[in-house]
Amino acid sequence: MNTVVLDTNVLLDRPVDQTLLSFNPCKVVIPLAVLSELDNFKGLDDSRGYCARQAIRFLDSLRPNLHKGVPLDSGHTIFVEVNHVDVELPEALIRNHTDTRILAITKGLQKTEDVSLVTQDTCVRIIADSLGIPAENYVVERVDLDNLYSGWSELHITDREVQSFYENGCFEPGKKFTANEYVVMRDSSGGKHPGRYHAGRGVVAPLGRELHAFGISPAENNIEQVFLLDALLDPGIQLVSVLGPAGTGKTLLALAAGLQQVVNLKRYDKLVVTRELIPHGRDIGALPGTKEEKISAWMGAVFDNLQYLVRHFSTGKYDEKSNPAERVKRFMEEGFVELESLTYIRGRSIPNQWIVVDEAQNLTKENIKTIITRAGKGTKIVVTGDIQQIDNCRLTATNNGLVTLVDKFKGQEIYAHISLSRSERSKLAALGVELLP
Repeated sequence: MNTVVLDTNVLLDRPVDQTLLSFNPCKVVIPLAVLSELDNFKGLDDSRGYCARQAIRFLDSLRPNLHKGVPLDSGHTIFVEVNHVDVELPEALIRNHTDTRILAITKGLQKTEDVSLVTQDTCVRIIADSLGIPAENYVVERVDLDNLYSGWSELHITDREVQSFYENGCFEPGKKFTANEYVVMRDSSGGKHPGRYHAGRGVVAPLGRELHAFGISPAENNIEQVFLLDALLDPGIQLVSVLGPAGTGKTLLALAAGLQQVVNLKRYDKLVVTRELIPHGRDIGALPGTKEEKISAWMGAVFDNLQYLVRHFSTGKYDEKSNPAERVKRFMEEGFVELESLTYIRGRSIPNQWIVVDEAQNLTKENIKTIITRAGKGTKIVVTGDIQQIDNCRLTATNNGLVTLVDKFKGQEIYAHISLSRSERSKLAALGVELLP
């Protein structure tokens, strides 16, 4: 049986049971130095803290024979190893440093066992190689962006099929699409006919006729926004994800549809907007004030969109004399709109509400799971994000919660996804997306 020594970052990447199952049955060695680091992470209120606590509880359940080795039903055997003080290492390595202690244990075990060090730390792998220690990266599950589901596709059809599509209110495409996948059907003259695939019936059906929300309609000739608004306004679709670069209208359309459903149609009790509070650039530190005042500082883009949407909204309460900022404030006071930090979502049950999760590219898979599992009966969740603008240093374009959601939920009857590509903000914004990837 071969032996693997785990670095701390491996145990912080995902729950310990998933980590173990990613290895074939083997001897798993956890250095004492790693336990000390786990203890430092256990108090964090993020995925690392969660994984640290899980790992500590797991190891505690295996006492008192960890120093001898504890066999598991999975075929793995778990050991906790103390320092190997008799191992010769270069003087340049700081003796008491955690990485040095992990390298020393691996080097010591190498004398009698077929051992390798598993770590996500590139420098540790380089040092290990220079010491003759086999080391490998712990590759997390990644989504193939080249094959990521876009939510829509094209289909060439005959003029007779176009006629049948409108006369019968549906069209059998002769091939299977993903549930709620949108289809642009092109006829012989180049005309476009949008529809959505209904998996239960095996047909493509026309979209809703009135695709506008709270005074907002899709931009001219922007078929992707047409698809998005259709998904947002369909009460049968309970989860919508939107992926696209800056200026494509993700947040604006999600908020417009939410206000339409909450304020005008009364289908939902409240519009809840949440996001992960991660700074772009240097953090300015703790903010003063109440929870609402703290959150407001992070929600500038949301306020901008809300003010744009309510600028023409006028009733007895929201008359023409009030400015957009005052109208947004009144919407919040009346309970139509609530801004919430992701921190306060955990533990809640949220029924009959329209939830917009903004900037979801900064969320981990665990964050996304927390949000989705908070949804009560009658709730709709809209998840938006841009994988070109990730501020969470632990995430990449291929392993963040948003792309994981798209990859895992594809094909579900209550789910729809749309990838937007055309910037509608301004010519300058469009050039920024194109020239500054």
